[in-house]
Amino acid sequence: MATNPESKKQSVSSGKTSGPKNSPTFPPFPAVPHGVTIIPFKDFTPYGYKRLRTETGEEIEVDALGGLPTVKVLSEEEVVQRNKDRKRRRNAGQSADATGRIVPWWEEWEEGESSRTMSEPIELQKSLIDRVHQAADDFRIGRTWPPISSGVRTLWDHFRLYIGLLSSLPIYRKVKKSKGNTDMTCEEGGDASDNDDTPKAKQINPNIIQDPLEQIAHPGKQLEPNEGEADIMARLLETFLEDMEKSVKVFMSSYMRDKGLIWQVGLLPYLLSSIHGSRRSERNLFIAPTVLHFFLRFMQRNQVFAGFETHTDNLNRAVALAEFAIKELPLTARVARILPGMFDAACKECWGYKGSLSMYISTTLDSEDGCTSTDTPASSTIGTFEEALKADHAEIVSSDVVLDSLMAKEVLDDTFGADDCVNVSSPPADDPWVAAITAGQNTTVSWTDVKSDSLLTFLGPTQLPLTHTTGVVEFSTRRVKEIMLPKAIDSIPDTPSAAIEQELGSRFACVVLEPWVRTSTDELLDIVRPIVTSSSRGAVIKDPFADIIEVSGAYSPSDAYNPCRDDLTILVNPESVDCFRAGLGLCGTWVQMARCEDVESSIGPIDQGTPRVSKHPRDCFWYLEDVVSIFPSFYTESEVEIDLGQTTDNDDL
Repeated sequence: MATNPESKKQSVSSGKTSGPKNSPTFPPFPAVPHGVTIIPFKDFTPYGYKRLRTETGEEIEVDALGGLPTVKVLSEEEVVQRNKDRKRRRNAGQSADATGRIVPWWEEWEEGESSRTMSEPIELQKSLIDRVHQAADDFRIGRTWPPISSGVRTLWDHFRLYIGLLSSLPIYRKVKKSKGNTDMTCEEGGDASDNDDTPKAKQINPNIIQDPLEQIAHPGKQLEPNEGEADIMARLLETFLEDMEKSVKVFMSSYMRDKGLIWQVGLLPYLLSSIHGSRRSERNLFIAPTVLHFFLRFMQRNQVFAGFETHTDNLNRAVALAEFAIKELPLTARVARILPGMFDAACKECWGYKGSLSMYISTTLDSEDGCTSTDTPASSTIGTFEEALKADHAEIVSSDVVLDSLMAKEVLDDTFGADDCVNVSSPPADDPWVAAITAGQNTTVSWTDVKSDSLLTFLGPTQLPLTHTTGVVEFSTRRVKEIMLPKAIDSIPDTPSAAIEQELGSRFACVVLEPWVRTSTDELLDIVRPIVTSSSRGAVIKDPFADIIEVSGAYSPSDAYNPCRDDLTILVNPESVDCFRAGLGLCGTWVQMARCEDVESSIGPIDQGTPRVSKHPRDCFWYLEDVVSIFPSFYTESEVEIDLGQTTDNDDL
């Protein structure tokens, strides 16, 4: 059968036109819009880029045709280096700003803090305990933390342990994601323990995860409480929710003190550290309130206690307290380094010790034990030992002698004989110890003797030791009440003692301290009522808490010194006033610099014709003989004594 060519051609053309009605077909091309000229590619000339200087003097690169700023395109080497730096910096506090300064971790946190949210919105029907648990988990995983060695995680873990969110301190280790699995697994390939409260990626919003470490329990421990610990941790968390402000006070004062978190770990035992306050760790005293301030603000910003107005108000007060503690808590370490000051040491050098730690310990001993002091002087014991050695024909070489190679050779020659072969190397010609021994400077006195400043250092040839002496001596805890700068001399004193006091007031700043314990209810475990030592002189109220006031000496109560009512004033260097803040607590031995005529009148009658101006102890200058403890103004002791027996292997601050 023959086929019509026209019908075949028609069928093909009809197949080409089949399809959507509005499908574009090129060519022909659309018409050029009115007023537009299209430049052929062969006539196009690229303008490139040029550099311009702005009004501020900054040089920028712009498009030469339109004048628009360009965006820098990184080279392959720069891209590789950026990825390496991003992978390497897995800890906060390691990045640098435009000037090359290392940005501290708290500044790095602050930059993105406003954008950090909860993994899921707070449900009103959710309990307060569940809300705090969720907030603590999201706070931990939603930020990049400093290295473990910084101590930030450790203090945060101690806080979680303190409020009942953990049953033991955790261990941190790196995690990795397996292919095809969104769960976080440990490096060894095993899954995290069921008791591990590390949030899994599938359980939370993955966009907030910034912490590359997971937390696991110590061997034999668990992070989640067992049956016996569940009730204890519930009580701790309920205590925190009842009064968050008080809980924060306790943690940053008595808890950190009891756990040793305010001291430099590994330097001295806790007792010695508490006596020598310079061992306080200013770093820890800054980290603790800073981390708590971030956490409390995180809960405040995300309205964790929505629907509970009382808890929200209490949280706001806790935030304000943590912000205040960031400034005050480190001051306790700074004050510990400057007190007692050099003037205090000079006064102690002039008048001797008036109180000591042995005196405070002896006040706690039972006097009915019949124990008497049978201590043998150290000098007699050493003398007996030396006599026993001499009886055995042993020669004693003083430890003050520098036993360098020359002296050692003399000792060996006397012991073995000059002809004996003793392997002692000769000292080098330029040995400085040879010159010192040759000159007769063969003692170590300059190494062991502590240099003490005398009053002559501060006042020159002064009459202070002649016009003043020690009066009342008190061991107590006092608060800073007022700080006064040196006063200019604007009058002529009428007595030598007044002239000395005027000179001291013009050279030193004055710190006025008030009693911390005013009533018996103010006493705490670490802050007890004042103790007037046996070396004290002057009229003092014996028991300020007694119903009947009894005064030592024939004086009326109004003339006697009341350690629970009267203030005292110490002298400090003007450069140190920035370390003090009203409310700061100091526990130590306070010694009154009393006028000699006042002390004499308290001991016995004096000549009535002698001109004198009596001065109450509250109006005199005092000096600080020693410092035992320093407390923040918000110092609070816990009413809940619970010890979960936590592991402290991670306390490497």
